[in-house]
Amino acid sequence: MVTGVVMYPWAQAEQVLDGLREILLSGPDELTVQTAVAAGPDGGPTVMLLPTWCGDPEADGPVRALGRLGDPLAVQLDTMPLAAAVSGRDALFPNGRHVSIRTRPVAGLTPVISAALMEAGAALPSPMSALSIHQFRNAATRVPVADTAFGTREPHLTVEVIAVWPAGTDGTPHRAWADSTSAKIAPHSLPGGYANMLAPDDTEQIAHAFGGNAARLLEIKARVDPDGVFTAIPLPKG
Repeated sequence: MVTGVVMYPWAQAEQVLDGLREILLSGPDELTVQTAVAAGPDGGPTVMLLPTWCGDPEADGPVRALGRLGDPLAVQLDTMPLAAAVSGRDALFPNGRHVSIRTRPVAGLTPVISAALMEAGAALPSPMSALSIHQFRNAATRVPVADTAFGTREPHLTVEVIAVWPAGTDGTPHRAWADSTSAKIAPHSLPGGYANMLAPDDTEQIAHAFGGNAARLLEIKARVDPDGVFTAIPLPKG
C-alpha cells in the first residue's frame, strides 16, 4: 500500500480542514485518510494527514492530492507492506504512558467542528496528546443496519480526543482538556458512537451506539453470556 504522512503548519489549519471537508466523506474505497491535530517537530500543533491507499500503487493520485491543500511542512509517502505501516503507528503509543480518550461522532467537518478542533489543538496539554479524526464511509455504510450490532451506518466521522501524559505526573489537566473538548463537540455530534471506542462511563453514548439493534443484542448476550464474562465493549442497559 501507499501510506505515510502529510504535515501542514498550524497557521494553515483552517484552510486544510476546509479542504478536507469533502475528501473525508467521499472518494474511492481504496483511500482512507486519518487526520490528526498533533504536535510537530518543534512541539507546536500541526495538522497531519495519514493516508492509506490500497489500490494500484501507480494510481495513487488521490493520495498525492492531499499534499496540495496548502503549503506542507513535509510530505513523506511511500509504498510499504501493511505490517510495516501498522507497526510504525503502534510506536506512537509506547508502554508506560497514561492515556484518557473521549470520542464523538459527527456528521462532518463543519465550521463549528473545525473551530472546536483548532481551539483544542491550540491548547494541547502535552506534546504526546492529539486529536484524531476517523472516517466511516463507503464500504462500511453499505452494510445493512440489521446485519451487525453497530447502529450508525450513515457516512460520518469520529473525533477521538486523546490525552497522553508520562507516568508519575498529575493527569488532572490532561483529563480536563479531554473532557472539555468532548463537551464542546457534544452539542454538534450524532447520538451514540463506535462502541469499541467508548468507556463504561460513557452511558449516554452507549445507550444509542447500537440503535434499533440494542434489544436483539442484549437478548443474545443474556443467552450466550449470562455471567457477563465478556465485558470489553460496554452495552446499553436492558
